[in-house]
Amino acid sequence: MKKTATALLLLLTSFTLSAQRHNDSLKRLLSQGTADTVRINLLVDLSRNYYLLMPDSGFYFASKALAIAKKSGNEEGEVHALSQVGFSMWLLGNIPEALQTFYSSLHMAERINDEWSVARNYDGISCIYAENGDMRSAVIYAQKAATIFNRLRDYENEVDELMDIGDFYSTSQLDSSLFYTKKAFDLSTRIHDTNWLPQILTTLGKDYMAKGNKALALYNLRKSAAMALKYNEPYNLIGAYQAMAYLFSKSNELDSCLVYTKQAFSISQKGLFSLNRENSAALLASLYYGKNDHEAAFYYHMASEIRDSLFNDEKQRKVLILNIAEQQHEADLKSTQEKFVARIRLYVVIATAAVLLFIGIMLWNNNRKQIKVNKLLAEQKEEIASQRDHLGVTIERLKATQSQLIQSEKMASLGELTAGIAHEIQNPLNFVNNFSDVNREMLTELQEELDKGEIAEAKAIATDIEQNEQKINHHGKRAEAIVKGMLEHSRVGSGVKEPTDINQLADEYIRLSYHGLRAKDKSFNAELITNFDTSVPKVNAIPQDIGRVMLNLFNNAFYAVNQKQKTAGADYKPEVSVTTSTENGQVIIKVKDNGIGIPDAIKEKIMQPFFTTKPTGEGTGLGLSLTYDMVVKGHGGQIDINTRDGEFTEFIIVLPVKSL
Repeated sequence: MKKTATALLLLLTSFTLSAQRHNDSLKRLLSQGTADTVRINLLVDLSRNYYLLMPDSGFYFASKALAIAKKSGNEEGEVHALSQVGFSMWLLGNIPEALQTFYSSLHMAERINDEWSVARNYDGISCIYAENGDMRSAVIYAQKAATIFNRLRDYENEVDELMDIGDFYSTSQLDSSLFYTKKAFDLSTRIHDTNWLPQILTTLGKDYMAKGNKALALYNLRKSAAMALKYNEPYNLIGAYQAMAYLFSKSNELDSCLVYTKQAFSISQKGLFSLNRENSAALLASLYYGKNDHEAAFYYHMASEIRDSLFNDEKQRKVLILNIAEQQHEADLKSTQEKFVARIRLYVVIATAAVLLFIGIMLWNNNRKQIKVNKLLAEQKEEIASQRDHLGVTIERLKATQSQLIQSEKMASLGELTAGIAHEIQNPLNFVNNFSDVNREMLTELQEELDKGEIAEAKAIATDIEQNEQKINHHGKRAEAIVKGMLEHSRVGSGVKEPTDINQLADEYIRLSYHGLRAKDKSFNAELITNFDTSVPKVNAIPQDIGRVMLNLFNNAFYAVNQKQKTAGADYKPEVSVTTSTENGQVIIKVKDNGIGIPDAIKEKIMQPFFTTKPTGEGTGLGLSLTYDMVVKGHGGQIDINTRDGEFTEFIIVLPVKSL
């Protein structure tokens, strides 16, 4: 025990001396610095170095920096100083005042667009809510901070936030805790940063403790303690020792529990680690209860005093009031933003109307010119008989496909199908007819020029006829593509149902779709996110049909993010995710993208046959109709859409495990 105490004393002494040397050098620079900005930055750095072991000193230096920043009108310095005042107040036990300070710094940081400080204040706010027992709010603010740090590529602070989220989840959602803690560990390893490893290992140890894996828990906690000793980190050492004490308490190894609790308590007394000291005192009181009532009463009284000073009813009430006030502030800010967006949309509508009016005038003028040209051309159709024959075959195949669609009940009604077909075929038909009329008249003109001996003019007319022939051929193929799509639509459900691994199928098709798009556009990149529930059972389904469903959805998702990437800024990161889970004996598949979204005005139409938002020639409008029939009619499932225009789209497919 004496050796342990000596080691702890040496640790604290080493840490204090190392910190003091660093702080002395900062103080020397402070005495030399004359510019206010330099003095503010040095004072904030001093506060960050002091506040963990000596929060009163951290508060002093941060307050001094704040005074200089206010006097000189340095808003960025004021934001940084306010944030450090908040962290120092938190460790001094002034919880409501700390939260108020963080909110003040946050609002100023948002106003001057200081994203790093916004994230830093989110970090402080999350810690306050965590200690106050509001883990839901703590997780929300920590996730906001992690998102900003990731965008700023401040990966060291992102590791801190991921680690905090894992710690916040450790009391309620063990799987989520392990997920975020391991994510923090992986990122820390990737960037070769060891600052947060002791805390990460401690959280992993607590998670494995909760899972009942004592060996793995003890391994991580001992490794955490060793690293904390190596890097002179008393705060992290306390956490590791307390976790080991709880581990030995659960296994009824009370002697070992007592040793580590006393070590944690001893270190917490050297610095102002109030919450750690309260936890250690409470555990010591429970260990001495019934064995040494005097010691038990002493530690119980100490734990109660610390707890009351940190979390009495008055402070809890103030924190609640601040939380409500901040929610109202965010609601007011959102209302202001919505009004601004509404004004912008009005301006866009007006501008769009003006553009459409201009386009209408241009089209009307072009139409008049076209009528004049058509009157000068003679009708001649003999030379395009083959194209007419090809179109006749296309129409016959289209009629046959209509009959198949009606017989297999793929459409909700015959009227809807007929309207869709007529709409899709009309455009290529119009082009073929118009260019046929033009060519017949141009052939007459060609004959006249040849009779006159005007060879050059005749060649020019022949070139125009050839170009028109290419256009006729193009639109004929367009009609043929529509027919092929309808034929594919008619083959739904033709396979045999068999036990199908949905996870494997989703993983294969998301990569197939992604690499298919990459083959067309080498510059396109997107992040593929797969969240597969390994407990998902095999589904009685037709693998080819469900694979086609997934391929359609993935293709649409990648198309959406690719379109958004063309107009979004450099910070935009295309993402497509697929998630599987089970609920009430059904398998749920979610395909989500952060692309252009679907406007509410057309959301109800996208499952209709031949309805498409893609440019002419890029889609037949049968993909989602085909998907709907495969899921609902072919497998007795459901398909829903969750989307927000300009932000994201999520398709949710629900399949029964045993479909009829």
